[in-house]
Amino acid sequence: MTPQELVQEVGTLFSLPDAALRLNELMDDPRASLPDMAEVIQRDAGLAAAVLRMANSAYYGLPTKVGSVSLALNLIGQRALRNIVLSVSVTRAFKGLPADLVDMQAFWENSTACGTLARALARRARIANADDLFLAGLLHASGRLVFYARRPVHYREILKGGTTAHQLATEERRLFGFDHAELGAALLAAWRLPPLLVTAVAYQLKPMQAPAFIREVAALHVAQDVAASSAPQLKTLKPLEGDLPALDPAVWGRLGLDPASLPVIRQEALLEAVE
Repeated sequence: MTPQELVQEVGTLFSLPDAALRLNELMDDPRASLPDMAEVIQRDAGLAAAVLRMANSAYYGLPTKVGSVSLALNLIGQRALRNIVLSVSVTRAFKGLPADLVDMQAFWENSTACGTLARALARRARIANADDLFLAGLLHASGRLVFYARRPVHYREILKGGTTAHQLATEERRLFGFDHAELGAALLAAWRLPPLLVTAVAYQLKPMQAPAFIREVAALHVAQDVAASSAPQLKTLKPLEGDLPALDPAVWGRLGLDPASLPVIRQEALLEAVE
């Protein structure tokens, strides 16, 4: 079995809504306008509500309430729109997984932390695609959800072999011949998401082998390691304590950042994740 074949098994179970697919196409079309996107969003009440919630959140701090999707899009911009639309669509798609196998609240908290960390690292490293790294982080473990849905009995055995991403991947490769990073990348490719997201997710566990988007992959690799050790404290809003995970100097070197900056980046990113 290949990752692509397993993704085909969940083709209808884990599919993005038509509005999300259409918006993704529009965002990659230089001729598309914000009014075009607003028209698509208004056809999906859930997406429209999410866009308005974001525009009216404390993150933007506006003195007056934003009441229209068109005005909200002008405020938040196209990149933030992709983040919102795909975040809402993906969490919808993965509803209903076995509660005894996966705590979805904890899963999305970790994924959100990974997204804000990846974006913060990329911004600090002056990577042009920094905002896209939020989605890469949010979706970095989506392959595990496919395993949970289609191979729950086998995955219960895998969970006995370890809890870190690298330990899980070792057991996944032993049992299935591929890991959750490869499976997640196959899912994102099936959803026709941008190559940057597919590549970052595919190579998050082996960043030195990435054929493209090398610095973006490095940011996601560091973010998923840091998020795994930090997410349980996501809601405390207190300075984080404890050691950071050991980082590969070669991967960290690709970011060109001072290692001493990581604790500050972590704290800022996790506070942003709460918001």
